[in-house]
Amino acid sequence: MRGVIVPLVTPFNEDYSIDVPALDEHVGFLQKAGVHGIFINATTGEFTSLSIEERKILAEKGRELVTSAFYLVGTASSNTFEVIELTKHAQDIGADYAVIAPPYYCPLNEEALFRHYSMIAEKTDIPIILYNIPSCTNPLSVPLIKRLATEHSNIAGIKETIDSVNHVRDVIIEVKGEREDFRVFTGLDQHFLNTLILGGDGGIMACANFAPEVHLAVWKAFQEKRYEDAFEYARKLAKLSKVYSLASSFGSAIKLAMSLRGFSIKPVLRPPYVMDGEETKEEIRKLLGEVLG
Repeated sequence: MRGVIVPLVTPFNEDYSIDVPALDEHVGFLQKAGVHGIFINATTGEFTSLSIEERKILAEKGRELVTSAFYLVGTASSNTFEVIELTKHAQDIGADYAVIAPPYYCPLNEEALFRHYSMIAEKTDIPIILYNIPSCTNPLSVPLIKRLATEHSNIAGIKETIDSVNHVRDVIIEVKGEREDFRVFTGLDQHFLNTLILGGDGGIMACANFAPEVHLAVWKAFQEKRYEDAFEYARKLAKLSKVYSLASSFGSAIKLAMSLRGFSIKPVLRPPYVMDGEETKEEIRKLLGEVLG
């Protein structure tokens, strides 16, 4: 798995029920656009606001819909046994990868984090993508990532949602250098090109929900060694990523942008998240106009 992977939003109706037709439509759009992977129950998908049963239902529906891309399922929780249950479920339905962020809320040392991931890896066979998102949960250090990757063959890669070129560089040199098949993805749109330049494998980026053509243009230009074109599109992505700073949450930023671009997914977030108002929407409209025309 390499390239552009999309962490899906979860579409909701006004009564907060899951909007299955909108999910179907969005997955179809992304596959037609040519993305390389689709990731359900992601941070952008508000997984912490979903019940275990809803997460399983969404995972099953996603497996039915995703037919021409790699299929990833988020299985993170602060309960290790719950993660094992969800990861086994992802394995049983035929997902290609499980994506697992560290436990959140409870501060853990590296030995506790190692044991958490080791228990999951030993109880399942599905390839696991670690998810480093230190702004929301316990951070994963380079030595810990390397230890997990070298001791568990089914720990297959990492999503790095960290605003540090040096950290990503060190993961690529220290971990991928030791284990060539270990995949390194950025979780930040603005770091897509430099992650590829450093030797990474792609990105799992939320703005690809509403502008996958830009991410795919970066990827294609880089693969074809059209570096001036890659720079141009990367600058667009860097500017587009400012959308996150305009809103109160990832979900609000992405769903407002999708609404402005004509997607049928409703601008509805599940509590405790709230949608931002007209002032934020206008700021996002202006940004989209400047970048996408």
